[in-house]
Formats: sequence, C-alpha cells, structure tokens
Amino acid sequence: MSKQITMVFWRDKYKGPGCLEYSWVPEGHRHYISLRPGTQQGSSTDTIDDTLNPSHVQVYVATNSDEVSVEMVQFPSAPHKSPIVSAQVLLFEEAKLMVGTVFYFDGAIASDVIKLDPHGRNCPQRPIT
Repeated sequence: MSKQITMVFWRDKYKGPGCLEYSWVPEGHRHYISLRPGTQQGSSTDTIDDTLNPSHVQVYVATNSDEVSVEMVQFPSAPHKSPIVSAQVLLFEEAKLMVGTVFYFDGAIASDVIKLDPHGRNCPQRPIT
C-alpha cells in the first residue's frame, strides 16, 4: 500500500532557474522540483509507503537564480504527534529567508524560518518541470 504527500516550492523572484531537493523523514528518498526561468511555483506529489508517517522535511538544497540558497536543513524544528500530509518551501530572495511549513494530518501547522546564504548552489541534474 502507498499514500501520497505533496510538496509546493515557491519563490518571490523568478527571472532565473530555481530548484529544491528534499526528502520526507524517515523515508530518505530524494525528490526534486526544478523551476525554469519565469516560473514562480511548482509542486510534486510523491508516493511513499503507507507505513511511513513523515515527521520532518529534509532539504538537501534549495536555490534561486544563483542569488540565494541553503543546504542541509530540516524542518520543523519541533516534533508533532501527527504525520505530515503536505509541506511548502517558500524562498524570499530579497529578505534572504526560507519559510518551511508542514501541514499535519490532525490539522495542525508548523513553520520555521531559515536564513538563506547570499549565493547560489548547484541544482541536482533532473528534468525541469
């Protein structure tokens, strides 16, 4: 059996390319969302084993237009008793901040704000959506 879980990746400035490489903890399988120049938002609906109850999102890299990025961060900072059913990563280039939000099965929401580095990072080589 399997279930679906959705990630949304959004950025405030979108003249250049952007990408997000992430996994659902404890699944550990890397997923990718790559955005072309001119595309502000993308999403991925991932299939995970029905026995897994994601507790966190692991971000391996999130980058935007070679201007801002972050690597190896996990959110939310505090655990919750209910599993995650969806999440979103918002990159704010001007403020150099990432907001990671998770939505839980029981209706609760948790967000963390993470400072972005003032330079880009390489995106994984995956098809652009």
